[in-house]
Amino acid sequence: MHQQTHGQAAFKRVYTMPSLSDFIDGQAIVNKASRNPHGRMPDMNLLPHVLDDRKSGQPPAPEIKHPRLDKAISFVLRFGAIYALWMLLSGFFDPFHLSLGAACSAFVVLISADLFPPEVRHFRRIKAVLGMLTYLVWFLGEIVKANVWVFYLVVHPRMGQMIDPVIVRFRSKLRSKLALTLFANSITLTPGTITVSVDERGFFVVHGIDRKSAEGLPGVMEEKIARIFGEG
Repeated sequence: MHQQTHGQAAFKRVYTMPSLSDFIDGQAIVNKASRNPHGRMPDMNLLPHVLDDRKSGQPPAPEIKHPRLDKAISFVLRFGAIYALWMLLSGFFDPFHLSLGAACSAFVVLISADLFPPEVRHFRRIKAVLGMLTYLVWFLGEIVKANVWVFYLVVHPRMGQMIDPVIVRFRSKLRSKLALTLFANSITLTPGTITVSVDERGFFVVHGIDRKSAEGLPGVMEEKIARIFGEG
């Protein structure tokens, strides 16, 4: 299956993999090969190399400015997270230990600023932080729904026919490494789908337990991540 999306050179291909019933019947390759127009199992060379970012016209990831307010917000957020963790692990709340913990947390924040990938600077903006929190709430809901669907497949009397694995290939419009990493891990953390491979150009190969689990990719998940990183 080949799809073109508006505004980008994108594609999506779905390949049917052997189902549980095929293995039980001992006819996995024969049965599935009959569904493949080429008369064989899908080629497992994961990513085509015919497309190149410089030829696709895809713009580079946007540069991020660093106003003082953004830096201050970043410092406060990271300091708050590290200081809270320090208090949780230490268990001492007297003035001396609280002061020592605050000083150590501030020092760690200052010396670790350059260790984070450039895309982390997006989260110096309140809008990006709120967008990530909103995404996490939505993502947890998707995990619950996917769990229910996988449970339904497992307990269904016709499980062997219901579980019909597929391989999905598509190119994401996401450009920054952190956005691609978040997208790949989100797919894997959602029951029923696993990211098999992803590269810096945005080529994804995803395994789905059935067509319904993989049919929505890249879909809404990609759109939400793109908005967080300003790539929408």
